[in-house]
Amino acid sequence: RGLSGMEHAVGIPGTLGGLVLMNGGSRRQGIGSHVARVHCVDHQGNMLVLDQAACGFRYRHSALQTMPAAIVAAELELERGDRQAILRDMVATLQSRRRKFPKNLPNGGSTFLSDPAMYDTVGPPGAVIERLGLKGTQRGGAQISPLHANFIVNLGGATSDDVLWLIQLIRQRAFSETGFLMDCEVRHVAPDGTVRQAHQAAEERFAEEFVQA
Repeated sequence: RGLSGMEHAVGIPGTLGGLVLMNGGSRRQGIGSHVARVHCVDHQGNMLVLDQAACGFRYRHSALQTMPAAIVAAELELERGDRQAILRDMVATLQSRRRKFPKNLPNGGSTFLSDPAMYDTVGPPGAVIERLGLKGTQRGGAQISPLHANFIVNLGGATSDDVLWLIQLIRQRAFSETGFLMDCEVRHVAPDGTVRQAHQAAEERFAEEFVQA
């Protein structure tokens, strides 16, 4: 349609609601900058309409993450652009994603958030994990991807504990080497339905093991 502003999101698996909830995107951009209004339904069935300010967008975060409501629609404000230029940008982004990211094995996407302060000091999470020599590290059926270290892939039969253990390993080693505590972009869903950032579950499950080590 010749509308520009969302090229960075091409190829990201998921739903529009999930993208809005996480202020998702790539190339350090997020959908939030182009969201005008978000329509939600709360647990009592009431419709809520939130403007951009009420959504509290920041890097991979929104106020919607702590609201007891489901996103059912989003209104976007995009700019008119050159259709061919937009298409070229999208194709280039897809090609880059295919080269860098593991696409043939199940995974949860980027594991750790790219904290701006950490990025400016020691680099992005994937580069930090690679410098720590953890690429390819495996626990059970889970592995830190040899292709991109900020992805944890399921080689077959990986359990939640396998993934959480690798997250705790990375977080503890990165903190020891850089002084930065890396927080997770991915979420952990507990058996009781509680949703939180995966590093919180990893800390609760394995912190004592790594202290003893």
